[in-house]
Amino acid sequence: MKKQQERLDKIMVACRARMQEEVSALLGKTMTFAEPRTKILSKEDFFSEPAGKSVLAHVKLDGDIEGDGCLIVAVRDAIRIGGTLIMLPDSELEAVIAEEEYSEELEDSYGEIANILCGSLTATFEEQYPKTFRLVRTEQEVILPVKVEVDSAEPIPNGFYYLMTSAMSLEEHEMGTLQILLPAASFGLVEEPEVQAEKIPEDKGGEPSASDDSGSEMPENDRPQVGEEGADEGAGQVNAAEQGEGAGEQEETAAKPAGPPKDIKKQKERIDKLLEICLTRAGEEVGALLGGTLAVQPEENGVFSKEELLEQAGGKQVMARMEVRGDSEGQSYLFMSIKDAIFLGGTMIMLPDTELDEVVRNEEFGEDAEDAYGEIANIIAGVYTAVFEEQYRKNIGFVKSGLETIVPIKIDPDSDDVLPNTVYYLSAGEMSFNGQELGRLQAVFPAELFELESLAQPAVPAEPEVDKSGVGGQSPGAERSASSAPTTRSPDSVNQGAEVQGGGKVSGPADGERTDILLFTDDDNEAESIADILVRDGYSPRILHYRDPVGNYLSPAISLVFLVMREVNEQGFGMAIKLAGAGLQVPLIASGPAWTRTTVLKAVKYGASDILITPATTEDVREKLEANLVRKAA
Repeated sequence: MKKQQERLDKIMVACRARMQEEVSALLGKTMTFAEPRTKILSKEDFFSEPAGKSVLAHVKLDGDIEGDGCLIVAVRDAIRIGGTLIMLPDSELEAVIAEEEYSEELEDSYGEIANILCGSLTATFEEQYPKTFRLVRTEQEVILPVKVEVDSAEPIPNGFYYLMTSAMSLEEHEMGTLQILLPAASFGLVEEPEVQAEKIPEDKGGEPSASDDSGSEMPENDRPQVGEEGADEGAGQVNAAEQGEGAGEQEETAAKPAGPPKDIKKQKERIDKLLEICLTRAGEEVGALLGGTLAVQPEENGVFSKEELLEQAGGKQVMARMEVRGDSEGQSYLFMSIKDAIFLGGTMIMLPDTELDEVVRNEEFGEDAEDAYGEIANIIAGVYTAVFEEQYRKNIGFVKSGLETIVPIKIDPDSDDVLPNTVYYLSAGEMSFNGQELGRLQAVFPAELFELESLAQPAVPAEPEVDKSGVGGQSPGAERSASSAPTTRSPDSVNQGAEVQGGGKVSGPADGERTDILLFTDDDNEAESIADILVRDGYSPRILHYRDPVGNYLSPAISLVFLVMREVNEQGFGMAIKLAGAGLQVPLIASGPAWTRTTVLKAVKYGASDILITPATTEDVREKLEANLVRKAA
């Protein structure tokens, strides 16, 4: 099987040049296909990956090798290719692509290109493959991949396939990928289906990969992303079967519902991809409405309790409620700082720059700006609806149902006031408009809506590890562990990065050593730099993050706290309020770049004892230590 896949891989590399040459000649423009990536995977794994509306051209294998395969491209790419062939004017072509209008004429013209691709494959196989067969393009259809029923014979039979993917470009236009699926069993890459069923436990969490059945893989950096997790897991199952591990154990595994670690990981990956698409597309559509460029840079997603969600949300927010409709019901939410909501709403109603600056500065959320921002929230809800309708297996839609201004830190986290006390999944991104940096767009969903509520469970330790100073384990929902501080400590060379329950690391002193300085941060690099200085001077720092439970770490042993902010903003000030509310009795040094008189006064108002400008030098840190540790002693 290994040799068969290696041969196919070489043929696909050779076919790439022929496809480029023949398609470019027909189009009259340069069509480029990137180096092919290959893999063996199941129908389920392929169609479970998020993908938008696509054109699937059926391919019949006829001759010494028989079977069914297909060519798949995004509908927008099919329109661009077909529209180029019939020489649509550029402006008209872009409009048709934007509307995804796949007309009969475009279908016919793209069909000609699909014929050329099949001809290129056939010619290359004739030259380089021992068996003789043809690939014949038959009918085509528009599909939504994640809506495909795995157990049916449509659009292709259930089974295992050899997948080739190649990124495409047409002249200066970067496009998506061409995906070619060929029946793996027909080429001897997997065993016949009936034998396969006897050897592989029916566990939907993992299917055989290229390495399972053929023993051959492309180099690590050449592997495609589609279904990779399932393939790796499938490899373990095949190995177990071949080693004769108990059939009864396999039957028990097959009978059980898919268990958390593998299935929940795959589900999280799928949801994260969809939410990233939503943030990017929301920025594009809102930017187009405002006549500018709104970029949204996604952050890492995570599971939060209501308390953790409110603590990290930042200062005063405009919260848009989004009703969930379809296969699930409930409420989701969009959070945006009131300043950003006023800015975007004011930009939409075309307030003059000077007036816009003033109302943003004074947080004057007038009726006109509120109505305008409400329309923006409508558009964002529409984006989420469109993406999930196209690319999620369940029918889920979102409808904006109301706006309200909230102060997150003042909401009771233990009640159902404002929003229910449950587990949430947060997708957030940093915004910028025409290059001007704004705050965060936060999309908040009940974790159970995406079947991710179990992610919160492993992160909650039953008995938090507490060292002699009373420092506990990692917080529930804190997915991103603090980066480790330097591994040696002068003069004692004490190891840092002690393990805590839940498998993560919190940068801190080794067992038996008492933490004396805490650093709460959203800027790991700067916090590590400060911690390094502290370690060299004989202190025992611990790096934590905004979402970590403050009360677990404050103890009589703590002599100083650094608040290290990537940007001096409301989120950081919210952390200062959180520290003060937890009974902080030691100096707080607020650290960050680009301080102004206003932000210094605000930091002091919220409890800061001193200000440190970052990036900080060794001398800067030592100066603050000298001043503030003396202050505590006094």
